[in-house]
Amino acid sequence: MSKKRNFNFLDIIILLLIIGGVAFGIRKYQQAKLSTPIAAKTNNIEISYYIEEVPDYAAESIQLGDPVKEEIQSANFGVVTDIEINESVSWARNDQGEFFQSQRDGYASLKLKMEANGIISDNGVTIDKSVYYIGQTITLHAGNSILKTGRISDLKVLEN
Repeated sequence: MSKKRNFNFLDIIILLLIIGGVAFGIRKYQQAKLSTPIAAKTNNIEISYYIEEVPDYAAESIQLGDPVKEEIQSANFGVVTDIEINESVSWARNDQGEFFQSQRDGYASLKLKMEANGIISDNGVTIDKSVYYIGQTITLHAGNSILKTGRISDLKVLEN
């Protein structure tokens, strides 16, 4: 003897909930796919970085083409495209309390230019989901060197 199963009102509600849940999931997945092509909007950006004092040996070990990463967010700042090493810039006060500039032995100032992929806007540049600004103090790992307390001095979009 076989038992026949009849659909009742509760079975229809459960079936409609399952179909609605699947439809909702598919719709959300399609919306997420539409909003993700952020990589297509990225630009090739030149980042200029300046640090007043860095040990000579750290500045001299950086080579063109070395990879650069920002320390806190591990954002990829691309590769070094230009290096300018000059005398260090140290600031002190004289007897009258006025600031004056001097050099420090064994140290140099350093200007780096890097090329990275990012999105530049009115509010700085977004690189690897982190936003950076001109004048912001950051620590960089360039090649085998670490550069602390330097600042972003310029951001510009490069023509492709």
